[in-house]
Amino acid sequence: MKHLRQILLVSMVTIMLPASAYANMGPAILWQFGFHLWFLTWVIGLGEGFFLFIIFRAWRLRSDTSRIFISMIAANVASAWLGSLWINNGFASIIVGDVTIENMMPAFWTMVYVTFALTVVIEFPFFLFALYGRTWLIPKAVAATFLAHGFSYALLFNWYIPDYVLESHTALEVVPASAFDFPEDYDLYYISADGKHVLRSELTGNNREVVATLDMDGIPDRLCACPRKVTEEIQEGPNKNNPQTTQRVCWESGFDLYVLMNINGEFETKLLLENFTQRAAVKKRNGEYQGRCDIETHIDYGVFKSFDDAEKWEFNSEWSSLGVKRLEYAPELHAASEAQGGAAQAPRLIHDVFYLAQTPFTPWLIRNGTHIAGDYGVFKLGEDQICILDPEKKRIALIARGFGPVVAKPFLEAPAEVAIEAQATR
Repeated sequence: MKHLRQILLVSMVTIMLPASAYANMGPAILWQFGFHLWFLTWVIGLGEGFFLFIIFRAWRLRSDTSRIFISMIAANVASAWLGSLWINNGFASIIVGDVTIENMMPAFWTMVYVTFALTVVIEFPFFLFALYGRTWLIPKAVAATFLAHGFSYALLFNWYIPDYVLESHTALEVVPASAFDFPEDYDLYYISADGKHVLRSELTGNNREVVATLDMDGIPDRLCACPRKVTEEIQEGPNKNNPQTTQRVCWESGFDLYVLMNINGEFETKLLLENFTQRAAVKKRNGEYQGRCDIETHIDYGVFKSFDDAEKWEFNSEWSSLGVKRLEYAPELHAASEAQGGAAQAPRLIHDVFYLAQTPFTPWLIRNGTHIAGDYGVFKLGEDQICILDPEKKRIALIARGFGPVVAKPFLEAPAEVAIEAQATR
């Protein structure tokens, strides 16, 4: 009982020390790490302690019992703590370099091997201490360290990286953007990776040109295509005392291009280009314009903005993944609607097809999504990857390095108004 109290005391103190860490040198995903820090670290330490207790028959020396368990719990916490410092100080990026979808899987496995090796190095002294006094101490400690971590890493790998996460990446073929066939012409506007310029290119990434310079105060967050005119329609509905107001975009008036700037923690829009397109993607629900076009990037997720030309697929970026769903017609609902003299039934969502999910070593969020003709999705992946996804053929391509993308259809003729300088809007 005395030994048990010592183990519990040490485990609780050591678990509470690192307020933010990465258990066993591998960063966790969202809540999983908190659960690991407050529960699994102790469980793994006890498990490794029992492992040493059994294979080295520690019950013969009762004085070894508490030392073994305390050493293993402390080893896991030390690994977590030092792992967090290693990750947060950017040493991981030095090892794997610049990671994109084009080299993500090799970089991922490199990180797995490196973190396993570093965990072994960090925890090896604790194994030496736990087994101190035995003959052939170093060979036994080396063998025990590798065996224990082989088992624990296998369990942790399945905990942090379930099969669907890796399958979502390996199921997609990475191709050049030029491999996509675009049924319509689009212009892609985005902010350069260094945040200094606004660029325009084709969706293949070709014919790139600078359209504005961001020499204004603040940090650019994203580009915004905002309609120049929005009309409101009042629909009485069943409750005449509380009529519903529906917003509609006036397409003939065109769109202005803004940049959303973070100025001392406050977000402000700055005008870049007047009437830069007659048609840009907007977020709608049941045909109604959802308003606000200048949502901050970190909350700009959900159903992708669109041009009302979706055919078979729907894109929905969630907090940490991209869900892609197939649209299929429900014949029974369509027939019932026609029988009652109603309009043709809209398609309903049948099932999820796949998720493009982040992994611990590539915590890429998906934001600023746009659904374009051909049932392709264009979005920002991570910090500065602008990608395009074809769910039908399960292909993905990197269009450009930058952020805050806006997809718009080019004018058939030059617009009446011309671009204005960004600095004039400060």
